Amino acid sequence: MEPDEKFDEKILSLIAQSVPKKYKKAGITKDMRLLADLGIDSLGIVALVSRLEEMYGINVDDVDFDTGLSQMRTVGDAIDMSRKLITQAKTAN
Repeated sequence: MEPDEKFDEKILSLIAQSVPKKYKKAGITKDMRLLADLGIDSLGIVALVSRLEEMYGINVDDVDFDTGLSQMRTVGDAIDMSRKLITQAKTAN
């Protein structure tokens, strides 16, 4: 899947929905850290993946992404991982 501004914006929107209220900020940038800057923990990441499944009509059960999740530290990492998940899920089905 090629880099695409609209895709990035959709993922940023999903990430924004996962941010706990006390961490809400005016703008989320790709270099922000998920946990330290935005308060998104492992449960928040699971919620993000669930929203991805709903938005793109995919099922990630057959996709091996555990190693990628553990390396996801920043918003940019989350966008890249989302792109990979969607591509893998579409080819697996």
